[in-house]
Amino acid sequence: MKRWLPNLLTLLNAACGTAAIVLTLEGQWKTGVYLLLAAALLDFMDGLAARLLKASSDTGKQLDSLADMVTFGVLPAVFIYLIFKHLFAVPAPEGNALLPVVQWIITGSVLIVPVFSAVRLARFNLQEGGTAYFRGLSTPAHALFWTGLFWQFMKEGLIYGNGVNVFFMWGIMLLMAFYLILPVPMLSLKFENFSLRGNIARYLVILVAGVILLMTGLSGLTLVVLCYILISLLNILLRTRLFR
Repeated sequence: MKRWLPNLLTLLNAACGTAAIVLTLEGQWKTGVYLLLAAALLDFMDGLAARLLKASSDTGKQLDSLADMVTFGVLPAVFIYLIFKHLFAVPAPEGNALLPVVQWIITGSVLIVPVFSAVRLARFNLQEGGTAYFRGLSTPAHALFWTGLFWQFMKEGLIYGNGVNVFFMWGIMLLMAFYLILPVPMLSLKFENFSLRGNIARYLVILVAGVILLMTGLSGLTLVVLCYILISLLNILLRTRLFR
């Protein structure tokens, strides 16, 4: 039973992601967000369980990526698509013949999110070496970034109190999607042990995340991911300078 527990958690992650996609498209977007958060917790727990129980396997590694593709690759694309759909539902000025073409290009480009997520996950499966760092933004972090924006937009029609420009959101989408596949070292939040030594940056991320979420709620998920990116880059920079 211990051997299969991590895989069971992974399969629950996939189930949550699949249900979230269906419910979000049917208009139950709050439930979709909650299911994504549950899946993110399961994604953390399956890796932790595999390490603690020493039950890691090649099958589990492949299952993990397949589940992540559904939950953190396809589901955020659904969130982004719905944001664009709502933005384009606003009546446009008459005589703008290019609008249908622009709308088709922007909504169609959402497909790069699952495509680049697949590339990111495939590269991760082939990654050799330790687990302290990996290349590119992780798919769960990318999904949580969009979950915060989606939550705000669907509740208020605003992003941090400001109106939303479709081209600005499109630029953010493209930037974050490309960050998935950029060879930038990012801090892994997987703990090999819980001692302070070697884990200061990870504990800092958790502390900052806790403070932000307590102050802002689910809307702060976007800020949490941005702080995680900043801490990862600063950690790499400081380590590089220390070892020169």
